[in-house]
Amino acid sequence: MRVRLSTPLHAPPEWVAAQLQSTAVFRHITAPLVRFTRPGGAPWPSHWSPGDLLLQMWLLGLLPLGSQTVRISIEPAAQDGAWPTLRDNGEGTLMRRWDHRITLQPMLDGRTLYTDDIDVVARYLPWLMTPLSAAFAQLFYRHRQRRWRQLAARHAADPIADPLHTQRAFDHLLAAFASDAGAPPATRWRWLEAAHVLGQTTLSLHWRSHSAMLRYALQLRDLREAGGQVLRLALVPLGHALARLPIGNTGRARVSALAPMGPQPHIKRLIDGAMAAARLQLVPFLQKTGDSA
Repeated sequence: MRVRLSTPLHAPPEWVAAQLQSTAVFRHITAPLVRFTRPGGAPWPSHWSPGDLLLQMWLLGLLPLGSQTVRISIEPAAQDGAWPTLRDNGEGTLMRRWDHRITLQPMLDGRTLYTDDIDVVARYLPWLMTPLSAAFAQLFYRHRQRRWRQLAARHAADPIADPLHTQRAFDHLLAAFASDAGAPPATRWRWLEAAHVLGQTTLSLHWRSHSAMLRYALQLRDLREAGGQVLRLALVPLGHALARLPIGNTGRARVSALAPMGPQPHIKRLIDGAMAAARLQLVPFLQKTGDSA
């Protein structure tokens, strides 16, 4: 059963194509309705590339929906100067076929017409579950396109903003925490606090920051902190769904989970350093015909 949805984005196709390559942007636009994770906590690649990637799906970050294989390929453009089609011909625990194509079409006013074209077939009871899956696809891709419009509007207002850059900076902070294993706990907690402050407005990063805090608290056998992190993990999806986030909060059990906090110099220094370290060049694989590789 086929679902096709289009929406104009206030951004040029070059910008949209660059964002499509980012797994961080994918997690941003699918949240908080569906959360994707890697099996066993495996790290995410920074970019999509042709081939298969196994993921786990969670409705609202809580209800498991089973595994999903994302199978990326690029279909050539129909004519010179046009953009190729990004295809995910995937399958999963619940879906025999989830064939998703994304096309970009330049508009005369500089915007991009963004189209999702999805063909779904359920794995079980297809006579019943395929129409229900198509209805869910309508909801899911309308949500995704709304998130795309918000992302493009933010880009129009602030072209410097880049979710991929934030994702890399967040990963840098967690890597620094891991490599600083010999430091005292007070020092190591600062890396996690900085990661929480940086990633708080993105559901997937927010969740990862509290998950890392919970693991470290258990490693230290700090039951009070561990209990506080379990509570905060439960509150993360609710906070994003209601858009009620205590900005600047360090995420620790010793501070109120609902209290915004002003910038702290030591955390700001760590975040600034991570953002500087994350300035890497995006290597494109989705280019319009006629462009050099």
